[in-house]
Amino acid sequence: MTEPIVFFRGGALGDFLLLLPILEVAREYGSRVCLYARSPYLTLLDHNWNWLEKYDIDEKPDPLSDLPKSSQVVTFWRDLDWQEQAKILGASRTNFINPRPTDGAHFIQQAIDSLGWTLVSGWKKKSYLGNYFRGGDQTLWIHPGSGGEYKNLPFFYFEEAAQQWMESREDRQVIFSFGEADYKLLGNFKESELVKSSRVETLHSVDIQKIRDEMVQRADKFMGNDSGPGHLAANLGIPVEIAFCGTNKSVWRPTGPRVKTYYWDADSKRIL
Repeated sequence: MTEPIVFFRGGALGDFLLLLPILEVAREYGSRVCLYARSPYLTLLDHNWNWLEKYDIDEKPDPLSDLPKSSQVVTFWRDLDWQEQAKILGASRTNFINPRPTDGAHFIQQAIDSLGWTLVSGWKKKSYLGNYFRGGDQTLWIHPGSGGEYKNLPFFYFEEAAQQWMESREDRQVIFSFGEADYKLLGNFKESELVKSSRVETLHSVDIQKIRDEMVQRADKFMGNDSGPGHLAANLGIPVEIAFCGTNKSVWRPTGPRVKTYYWDADSKRIL
């Protein structure tokens, strides 16, 4: 009989979304699959994920105390004391996955290889949160930030993209979204001529479920850096163009059926 498999995944939105293909593979190897992650991200999983046992990683100070008997534990932080404690509490073994590889195969492939599992074909083209592309080309969603400034293209790149998008057709609109750490970029936006346009809208510091719902209802295309919102749009089936400048796109490319990626150095003049 196969063992229960228990994942512990902290981190940001992109980290969570890159775990989804791994969870699907785990379903073939475990008698049960349990996930401890941040509650706002767990709300993104619809009824198609009802087979997954979901728990808020921040709700309990010691989630190891509830480990199913003889569990295989998968973690993304190298804490040897914590891993030893998992064994004491009944884990059959613990597996550490490197959370930040800088080169080599895709992150998901590296994680699966470290677990000794096999990926199913087509995983790179699958949208794990559903396929909500409507075939439109009216609203461009731009997220100019990310989890680190070193991953961000200059704001003027996205400013020019927005201007060209609207100039190409009178009915076109642009949505700019900003995260909590994007206050500098929000300042750039407020100094731009875009702030005066009635065809430009902003969303900032709103909860992830709101972002998801707005993308599903309104986004025809997405443009941004290597960021959580980019991974989210890709996994909703929305066409995305993701620019990489501080991370390796071969490792961190989003999954999804309509994903285009490029390096800033190689394609710095290319705009939607």
